[in-house]
Amino acid sequence: MATQHNSTNPFASPMTAGETVKVESGSFEIQGERIVGTDPIILPHVCVKCGATQSAQDSSTRRKKDLYWVHPAIFVLVIQLLIFLIVYLVTRRKCHVEYSLCRECNAKQRINIVYSLASLGIFIGMIALMVHFENAWLSLGVIIAFVVMLTFIIRAGGPLTVKAYKEGEFQLRGASPEFLQVAATYAETHAIPAAVLAEDGRLA
Repeated sequence: MATQHNSTNPFASPMTAGETVKVESGSFEIQGERIVGTDPIILPHVCVKCGATQSAQDSSTRRKKDLYWVHPAIFVLVIQLLIFLIVYLVTRRKCHVEYSLCRECNAKQRINIVYSLASLGIFIGMIALMVHFENAWLSLGVIIAFVVMLTFIIRAGGPLTVKAYKEGEFQLRGASPEFLQVAATYAETHAIPAAVLAEDGRLA
């Protein structure tokens, strides 16, 4: 009869808890007026503008957005639009966010889309005027029109924007105080302690 061997290696070093931390995907916390978390951030079914509770079954009030952060210093390159766009695309950081927006606030949000289209028309018109009259001073109007257009496009994308980014952590702003109050309670009641992993990947 074959001898059964112990599957455990007697010479293996004992398991010790490492520094790796497993964080629940989608979790967040409220710090002052900011929503802080790592990609992705899943917010509760509460309107981020007015704080009204939304039905989890009503998909029409749910929004899924990819928000981007770039260092504010690159905006000095706006004079050179091509360089600005290249640096923006290379340095931006993406954070997927899921949030809710009630029907009333969504209707107001659509106004920003109208402003975006209007500012786009002005931007194109300023470029046409600059080319037609060959006036260097009109280039200043093109830059202003571009900044205004960019502002409305960002606002049309949704109420939430990325205020800061550091070491994989995003800080979002744009939520109302009513939402932040509800979200802070939600984050506390749904908090799950981080699981510290051992060196071999097992739960310590």
